[in-house]
Amino acid sequence: MKHKNSKKIATILLVAFLAATVSGCADDFREIYGLTCEHISEPLGIDTRTPRFGWKTDGRRLRAGFRQTGYRILVASSPDKLEVGKADVWDSGDVSSDQSHSVPFGGKLESSSGYYWRVIVRGPFHGGKAESGVARFSTGLFDRSDWHGQWIGVRGVPPEKHLCFRKTFTVGERAEHSLAHIATTGYHELYVNGHKADVRVLAPAISRIDKRLLYVTYDITSLLNVGENVLALRCAPGWTLNSFFSPTVGQALLVQMNGTTKTGVPFTLHSDESWKCAESNSSNSGKYEFMDMGGEFIDGRAGSTDWNTVRFDDGTWTNVTLVSPRNGGSEQTLSAQMTDPTIVTEVITAKSVSDTAGMWRVDMGKSFTGFLEASFRGLHPGDTVVIGVSNREHFSVEHKQTHYYVARGEDGEKFANKFNYFAGRYIFFTGLKHKPQFGDITGYAITSAARRTGSFQCSNELFNRIHEIDRWTYEMCHVEGVVVDCPNRERLGYGTEGAYQTLSGVGLPCYSSGAYYVKNVRDWCDVQHEDGSMNYVAPQISDMWGCTMSGTAPMNMTWEHYMAYGDERILSAVLPTAKRWIEYLNGHVRDGMLTQFAKGGKFLGEWVSPGPIFEKNDGDNELFFNNCAYVMTIDLYLNMVRALRISDADTTRYADMLRTARAKIHECYYNPSVGSYLSGDQVRTSFALFAGIVPDELRETVVKHLEDDMTGAHPYIDIGSFTRYQYHRVLLDNPRLHDIFSRILSKTNYPGYGYFLSRGETAFPEVWEIEHPHSAKIHTSYAGISGWFIKGLAGIEPLSAGYSTISIKPNVVGNLEYARAVVETPYGGVESGWRKRGDATIHEITVPPGTDAVVVLRALNVTSNGVPPEKVDGVRSVSMSRDGIELHVGSGHYTFEIVK
Repeated sequence: MKHKNSKKIATILLVAFLAATVSGCADDFREIYGLTCEHISEPLGIDTRTPRFGWKTDGRRLRAGFRQTGYRILVASSPDKLEVGKADVWDSGDVSSDQSHSVPFGGKLESSSGYYWRVIVRGPFHGGKAESGVARFSTGLFDRSDWHGQWIGVRGVPPEKHLCFRKTFTVGERAEHSLAHIATTGYHELYVNGHKADVRVLAPAISRIDKRLLYVTYDITSLLNVGENVLALRCAPGWTLNSFFSPTVGQALLVQMNGTTKTGVPFTLHSDESWKCAESNSSNSGKYEFMDMGGEFIDGRAGSTDWNTVRFDDGTWTNVTLVSPRNGGSEQTLSAQMTDPTIVTEVITAKSVSDTAGMWRVDMGKSFTGFLEASFRGLHPGDTVVIGVSNREHFSVEHKQTHYYVARGEDGEKFANKFNYFAGRYIFFTGLKHKPQFGDITGYAITSAARRTGSFQCSNELFNRIHEIDRWTYEMCHVEGVVVDCPNRERLGYGTEGAYQTLSGVGLPCYSSGAYYVKNVRDWCDVQHEDGSMNYVAPQISDMWGCTMSGTAPMNMTWEHYMAYGDERILSAVLPTAKRWIEYLNGHVRDGMLTQFAKGGKFLGEWVSPGPIFEKNDGDNELFFNNCAYVMTIDLYLNMVRALRISDADTTRYADMLRTARAKIHECYYNPSVGSYLSGDQVRTSFALFAGIVPDELRETVVKHLEDDMTGAHPYIDIGSFTRYQYHRVLLDNPRLHDIFSRILSKTNYPGYGYFLSRGETAFPEVWEIEHPHSAKIHTSYAGISGWFIKGLAGIEPLSAGYSTISIKPNVVGNLEYARAVVETPYGGVESGWRKRGDATIHEITVPPGTDAVVVLRALNVTSNGVPPEKVDGVRSVSMSRDGIELHVGSGHYTFEIVK
């Protein structure tokens, strides 16, 4: 159980965050709600001159089959103008179209300015139209020339030190509008007159900091006073300590503040040599890299509580110096952070305290990623408290998540880390004079995952718990603006985990994550090498292990995003990167097949399947695996160029290469005595089916082999981390496998998700063997199982780009009584649920306005409230398919009944 106030506190934090970033909630609008700009509600500081707008229509009071027939977008410089119908920035005019997302702006925007917009939608409403509420967005700085500030820092300071910067300035009258744009190579916290500018932490999101730096825009209007003010920042090194970045990137700060007063007088402030700086009382411990992410060192004897206020005397502080954010080259590209910030999402209180081998062990009750606040009593000045974090009951130093606090000798003094998070469940204290009390220890779970949207519920409580832990694992591995493998040991954005099942299985269907994956695709483009080869993690650069699937990560991410959001811009942006990657691979193709193009852990096969098995020996398994990935890569490219309506000589050449590769791989690796490929294990079988290696005449044989293996020799998930995406796709494409998989997923023995829960895990670990000594206990290896719940049991998937046509193919399994899922699309929520009632199965389906759906019910006889489906309002056609009855329906709510 959580502390009785935990939910209340977390709710307060979330409300504060939403108040800073989101316009009036959907209930404030009538039929029109969910206004977005570049996939974000009320974004601050966008850096595109042609943003795209989106909105949704509430279909609860509309007739079946509703479609918008036109729209008019009004953009103004103030909300007052919109209230009287004046658009002094842009008026789209009345446009006849059913498009309601990714609608491009057609006017002219100025840097560092605030804008307001609304949309008037034409359609079969009462009165013929509906008008949204007013939403807001602001621009960042479009050009480097808009930044008048200079990069500042302090030379000669140890690179691990945290630094404080401040600058006083005067505003002659009440501010009407003021935006502060902050760029740092590491992390920062912004304060205005002693008040934190917003609730985000670890700002900005991580990027490839030797190539691109993200800046954050803050609306500080309400924090400014008439008269003297102070802008103050605490900064920390972050990834500048990492061994790849440290030779070229050090701590640096760039500030640009623009504003106008109520009477229209402009004022500005920027970073220059007149700013003051001092070392903070905190610093990083550890090297911020693999196996040594470290913690924070805080000296309670130093520091000041009012350093960020006007009244503070900074006479002893030093003047800053001008610095370069990158040594030995031109300045990095500056880009706006157009993705969700990292925020505190849950307050976690201690569950037990025990004495273990001279350490006080505090069990926080669940594994989480975040910060700690700890109060101490009875310490003397100079006493040092060592705080270690682990996911194991017995302290392990292998991941070096250790913090230090030097006491000032006052009861109630507190340790609170802010710039180096940890991941774990158990907190170990040494150096205390008294046993910690529950109220002394508070954890703060953090995430940069977007707002939760989709949901799933069924009659099996184990499945419901697996779904919730799946989401929790994703959120706890989604920190600093990137989905990482593990938040304790590496914190690296591996393509094999972040761009496949994690993306498809939980990131897209369960979160409003359109903006994040746009950012992450750009991260991947930023880490491509000059020869076309790809780094295996992004946005960090690290010489870690990987495989062909890692390099193909931005292509798969782009395609999945396109299908979820219909965003053609992202396809165009990634196409050059994709082509260079394919040409790099083609340089290693011999006789139609891919050969090993890298050694030393750079040509892996499957990873952490039960055993655990690590395929890294460059044998037939690895060659087959990477050739299947090669085929997948070409297929993705062809899908993208078709979507962009591109047809050229390279398209034809790639299509020929695809046919050749598939035939060669089948010829080389098919084992007729097994009815599958090589040994016929689930990895090889599912990847071959997914990649189209299997000839049409053998598909039934290979699927039957997989079915037999799942019910015979390996009646469990015999899949690791890298092939889950392909494996789940094969399940979705073969309905008869769902009953088998549902029974497998219901088990609580090794290996499986139920096994994790039976052993008390509160997040998914790195390997099925949870006690493996080097296993991380929060890891994306197996995150994304929610995809099967939503796409398999409820059957919800996009059939065409952006869910303009929705596929709904629910699968009723024998060991469940009901299942229901909701997925938020660009048009609104699509729902699919079924429940058993005696000999009947009842299907409840909701299709959002502006979309159509193809509903496949696996039966021969279907009715709706006693009448044939073809007589139901909104049902456009009924036909038979090999999977059952196929219904083409418009928007609306439908109930269908199947009787055995």
